[in-house]
Amino acid sequence: MAKKKDFKKNSMDNVKPAELHEIENFMVSSLQPVRPRPEFVQGLHRRLTDPMSPTVRFTRRYSSQFILLVLAAVLSGIIFFLTAGRVIISLVREFRFLNPNP
Repeated sequence: MAKKKDFKKNSMDNVKPAELHEIENFMVSSLQPVRPRPEFVQGLHRRLTDPMSPTVRFTRRYSSQFILLVLAAVLSGIIFFLTAGRVIISLVREFRFLNPNP
């Protein structure tokens, strides 16, 4: 019978320290830090230090794509229910013609 692997075990258990140093050196050499724009830093500082500044800002503008998506969803829902209703009505009528009551 085959042994099952213990998936709860940490995958870093089998990595040697020398390999970790190689990976770290590779990441340091390939991932260079980026200086943020001064406007971004100033705006972030102002938002973090101003107690009256909201942490989340909601825009109330609806894009035209969102409005079209809502209209398309409503229209497709109406078409679906009309079609389903007609199918049910035609099935009921067909069933009555096949099994007439004496």
